[in-house]
Amino acid sequence: MLRALILALLLPTLALAAPRPVTGLLEKGSTLPATIPLQVRAPGDRDHAVILRDSDGAPVISGYLRGGEVLRLLVPPGRHRLLIASGRSDDWQGPDRLFGDGTQTLDLPLFFRIDGNRRIGESIVLTERNGGLRITDRESRTICQIADWSVERRTEIAPGGTPLRWLDPQLDTRSRPCD
Repeated sequence: MLRALILALLLPTLALAAPRPVTGLLEKGSTLPATIPLQVRAPGDRDHAVILRDSDGAPVISGYLRGGEVLRLLVPPGRHRLLIASGRSDDWQGPDRLFGDGTQTLDLPLFFRIDGNRRIGESIVLTERNGGLRITDRESRTICQIADWSVERRTEIAPGGTPLRWLDPQLDTRSRPCD
């Protein structure tokens, strides 16, 4: 009887808790390809949910950041609103309720774009000051797309004995951080 009473009292609080995710992607709501970098660093005392929304408020992509770690996401291009929710790791209630009533939020507009061969994103460092969440460092994070052509010479003998020669080009791309 006592066990049933204790279980009945604890069950509502256990139902609200969600398993703490690892640092990384939570959900992707956009059909656009995620190719532009977003990097977020945060202090170690709290966890963070990083959510990008479009101009209509629809979720584009979201990630979870454990305190003291670095979240690296590739996000779709566009003008997005960055919402960062912060709370204690044991208060995590899932992507819909975030950290519950103790959630602190920071709302910021960001522009992720492609310019020629450059994919231009953001790098952000979060800190807590005076009980609130602040961005102390923000800089552009750019990845350059580089095209490499390789050409292979091919020769084949036709049925009549005539050699046929041609060039077989292959286009490969690679990415690297830009200066």
